Amino acid sequence: MNTEIVKSLLGELRLFTAVQDLESILADQKKAVNLEWVAQLLEHEVDSRKQKSLKRRIQTAQFPEITTLESFDFSFNPDIDEAKIRDLATLKFLDQNQIALFLGAPGVGKTHLALAIGLLAVQDGKRVFCTSAKRMGQEILLGKLRGNLDSLFKRMLSAQLWVIDDWGVVSMSREVAEEVFDLMDRRKHNAAMILTSNRDVSEWAEVFPDPIIANATVDRIFDRAKTVLFKGQSYRLKGRIQTRELQTVDAGTKKH
Repeated sequence: MNTEIVKSLLGELRLFTAVQDLESILADQKKAVNLEWVAQLLEHEVDSRKQKSLKRRIQTAQFPEITTLESFDFSFNPDIDEAKIRDLATLKFLDQNQIALFLGAPGVGKTHLALAIGLLAVQDGKRVFCTSAKRMGQEILLGKLRGNLDSLFKRMLSAQLWVIDDWGVVSMSREVAEEVFDLMDRRKHNAAMILTSNRDVSEWAEVFPDPIIANATVDRIFDRAKTVLFKGQSYRLKGRIQTRELQTVDAGTKKH
């Protein structure tokens, strides 16, 4: 067994003293030592730690559900730009703290794909913060009430990707809107973001109590943003749509 393999595994486990002392300890043995079982044992430990770390990051992200790109049927709505989604799935946009805007009608797959890319980021070792616009507003109010708003900001700003779902669905009070603006302003130096919305962009300002805060916040959301438009039938109702179509065909057949 090559000792470099064992050293590499010890290094992954951050057992740096063992890495440094391995050669001298083997030399002291003055005989050939079979390290196969050691490497296998260390590999199991490395794999176990990776799985625990992944599970911990998924729990911290607070995904409402686990979705994947593989489980999404792009052929159902061919107008969705699959190439753009695949490009975002490479996670290169995280390196520049860029924004991806998923815009379109309810149920066409925005949330599914946003969460799927979020999961890819977690699997790549990135920290992800996932929430809905409504829940974010509630957490801000609760944080202000309890006097621990800084902990929410720290949690968000320490993440490398934000996934914010259903932007523009609920209106914001001034105290929430001001904190949201602050978050969006500080985000550009800390994290990338995926934001989904089923409201027309022209209506976004309506959820803010003040046009100045609205314009400033929306401006930061569109800074270097990549927009993906979602069109077509409701992906969420995909099975029901197909069932209704079959029922219609069957009914027409029986009439004839």
